Amino acid sequence: MWLLKLRWSFRDARKHWVQILGIAFTVSVGVGAYAALSSVAEWRRTAIVDSFELTAMYDLRATVSGGEDVPSGSLAHIAEGIDGIDQYGERLVVDTQVETTAGGEELLVHGRIVGVDMADGGPSVNRVEVIEGDDLPQISVGAPAVLLERNFAAIHDLPATGQLTVGGDVIVDYRGHAVSPEYFSVLEGNGSLGRSNFAALFTPLAAAQEITGRTGAVNDLVLTLHADADPDAVAEQLVNAARSQHGVLLEMLSRDETPSYIGLINVPDIDQDIYDIITLLLLGGATIAAVNFSARMVQTQRREIGASMAIGEPPRSIAVRPMLIGLQIGVLGAVLGIGVGLASAYPTVETFKQITALPVFETPFNAVLYARAAAVGIIVPMVAVFLPVVRAVRVRPIEAIRSGHLASRGGGLSPIISRVPLPGRSLGRMPFRNLMRAPRRTFLTLLTFTMGFAILFSQVGFSSSFEGTFSDGNQELLGGEPDRFMVQFDSFYPVDSSQVRGVLDDATVRSGETALRLGTSVAAVAPDNGADEQTRLDLVVRFVDFGSDVWTPTATDGALSPGVPGIVLADKAARDFGVGVGDDVVVTHPELVDGALAFSTHALQVVAIHPHPLRVNAYMDVSSAADWGFGGLANMVTGVPAEASSLNDVKRSLFGTGSGVVLVQGLGESFQSVEDSLEQSSGLFNVGRIFIILLVMLIAFNTTNLNVDERRRDHATIFAYGLPVRRVIANLSIEGVLLGVIAAVLGGVFGYGLLQGILLVLMPSAIPDVGLLVSVRWGEMVAHFVVALVAVAVVPVFSRRKLKNMFIPGQLRVME
Repeated sequence: MWLLKLRWSFRDARKHWVQILGIAFTVSVGVGAYAALSSVAEWRRTAIVDSFELTAMYDLRATVSGGEDVPSGSLAHIAEGIDGIDQYGERLVVDTQVETTAGGEELLVHGRIVGVDMADGGPSVNRVEVIEGDDLPQISVGAPAVLLERNFAAIHDLPATGQLTVGGDVIVDYRGHAVSPEYFSVLEGNGSLGRSNFAALFTPLAAAQEITGRTGAVNDLVLTLHADADPDAVAEQLVNAARSQHGVLLEMLSRDETPSYIGLINVPDIDQDIYDIITLLLLGGATIAAVNFSARMVQTQRREIGASMAIGEPPRSIAVRPMLIGLQIGVLGAVLGIGVGLASAYPTVETFKQITALPVFETPFNAVLYARAAAVGIIVPMVAVFLPVVRAVRVRPIEAIRSGHLASRGGGLSPIISRVPLPGRSLGRMPFRNLMRAPRRTFLTLLTFTMGFAILFSQVGFSSSFEGTFSDGNQELLGGEPDRFMVQFDSFYPVDSSQVRGVLDDATVRSGETALRLGTSVAAVAPDNGADEQTRLDLVVRFVDFGSDVWTPTATDGALSPGVPGIVLADKAARDFGVGVGDDVVVTHPELVDGALAFSTHALQVVAIHPHPLRVNAYMDVSSAADWGFGGLANMVTGVPAEASSLNDVKRSLFGTGSGVVLVQGLGESFQSVEDSLEQSSGLFNVGRIFIILLVMLIAFNTTNLNVDERRRDHATIFAYGLPVRRVIANLSIEGVLLGVIAAVLGGVFGYGLLQGILLVLMPSAIPDVGLLVSVRWGEMVAHFVVALVAVAVVPVFSRRKLKNMFIPGQLRVME
């Protein structure tokens, strides 16, 4: 009996092979997407952890504040006297400017020389892993040379060896590409410096001292701790010892606060949450499509099921045959899904390798994950078939045995829609009536289309929201001047000093203004304002002239009043703190007391909110700098290039002239790291959109084939009256487009909610410093939807052969 049922199910499969293959492909999309994306997330998670372990990333980093340095061995001597420290290494880290050419194009970017201690064979903390070229001991011989950071080299396709101009006038050779844990993902300057406009240079400590002219000096210490050590206690001891022994202030940074670490360690888990949502929708669409197909397939077997019930066969036995069809769909979908997953996973991971320079990135086949995905692919169609089968075996045998024309009861919404006046003649109204006469099937098909359009909406909206957020942020900083720039000094200088005047009076600069930039730690003060009293953020406060005619931040709430003390927070920071205009926050900030830097804590009132999406940006009026001991001082200048000068002209003119300038950067580059990542990921977005459009087209193909099979008698009647095949195809296209338009509207609504959930709930955990805005480019969105609708409209053309070869007398026969 079971063998007979199995052979019977194979006969049914051959009869409906087109629909079964279509549903199996639909299932394979969900299975393959889950397997591929989950594999990529697992590979990335493992690669990130292994890469940080391989390079022994620091637990704590101590940097001498204010651009100062101390003699070599000083910081190491301090570390030797503190319990809890495992390994340590001194470094000289100096910001500079790097100039080279790539493909005939001039590159002039911010750079950083990282000189590492080569004692005992090289650094034991924050190791430098060579990707291509010489290693550090080799380049320490002879003239000073460096290794170029891999991210910068890769994005500009630079060769393994070449020359760079450092600091404006020092020419050095680079002898290879390398990575270090701080730069696995380039997120310098709170995202303002990225892969394309930041170049880190690794070299032995002695070479770094020679290149920078700081002979015998160090300014940075990286260290790892014992497992039972207290990082806060170690950091406090380091700060106190440096102040008492050398009169310098150390700025402490833990691994968990390092941008590169933050930008990598949590991303795979956040991505997995997004992947789960997408694959759930894809599998949901596949399930609904399978339910729809199964219901129609069972309907075509109605008389056979009725005959089986009439002769006394139990419902459980009757259900076996269609359930075997569901099993065939599931197995085929699972096998195809594994193929789709393997074909998608490995090309996808290559894109991530380009975005992030990790020294370890293995891609083993995850048999358990693919087995789990295959199991889901088999179970989904089985469940989908079970539901209509249960419904079918509950029908009375006499009703099931009736011939097709007698079984038709004119149900659904046909009686209602028949009373609604519609334009055109009977044939023109047919697509509308076809949709209404089987509302349950129409609803299931509509729901499947809607899920596809929702995913498409969220994907297109995701990229446009990122680009819109950063575009708005750039406009806020630029103030209508696309080449506005920022000049950063290596220390604090009086506003009338030669260093500051040298920048303001430079021939390449116009509209220059002094400013002060200080790193602070800010916390909310009152737990009853909706914020956790432990909420604390590291913000950068810029002291600017609120009465300036050149540039001031925009106040979306509150007001910028010159001379009034208080702080202006970004909207994202204010929401994270749970504060508004008029509330207080506690600011821990550096203070200049008798020429020495110390830290102080004060409560400040929030006087305004600005719209820049980076929460790290905060502002105060320049008059308030005196309250922190920095009155009349500046460590940065903002300005615009002169009429005859470019931004590169400004960089060349101001950097490397002995003026104390350590950075010249266009403010339009403020989101360069994210823009670089988006550019690298654009291929993934485009593939995803094409993939979803094909999925919608596949669903339309399945629906059309089912409609053609079910309406054979209707179509035969139309042909008997002499109407051409193209008219039936046109009606099927209209029917599909009607469903597509409704699904596009519903998918847009649902997709907008999905987009908000991804951007406002999931992404803040991945990029907490950015207040993302939901921004949809409706023109681009409509274009994608139109492409999908055109695909739906074209699908019925593939049924032309079946319709043209129809045996009309056989389909019109009434008596059997």
